[in-house]
Amino acid sequence: RIGHGVMGSPKLKETVQWFRDTLGFICSDDVYVESQDNLIGSFNRCDRGDEYVDHHVFFCLRHEQAGLNHFSFEVHDVDDVFSGHQRLEELGKYEHMWGIGRHLLGSQVYDYWADPWGRVHERWADTDRLNARSGSNLLPAHEALGSQWGGPPPEKFIKRICP
Repeated sequence: RIGHGVMGSPKLKETVQWFRDTLGFICSDDVYVESQDNLIGSFNRCDRGDEYVDHHVFFCLRHEQAGLNHFSFEVHDVDDVFSGHQRLEELGKYEHMWGIGRHLLGSQVYDYWADPWGRVHERWADTDRLNARSGSNLLPAHEALGSQWGGPPPEKFIKRICP
């Protein structure tokens, strides 16, 4: 299933507010650099009241251009993440972008690949689940955007925005 989408926007606060006001998303985690009013990203989830939902269905990051960073697809389990990685590597047709690792926020085991048209797709398993009572957090980027294990995101991944 499609799990979440990530987009870049030069107007981060306005974009996130539109998604919250229009689609009813609620904040899971906002991410800042240097000062708490310098937001660089926002993880948002569906508001289903007491029902538990994925940590995020939408992440927006501040970027000089607006567009898609990636779509994510949930796979069956961690074995599927690893076997899919191996299969895509064997095919030799796709660019590996980042992974395999485990995100700190959301806790997904992830693997990122670019398709032949340059769009990035994440294959993941095992996410945190929250409900409306779980609240939200404001975290510095160095605590929020790292990996529990696996390497840091490469520049080619961070900078990738497809119009």
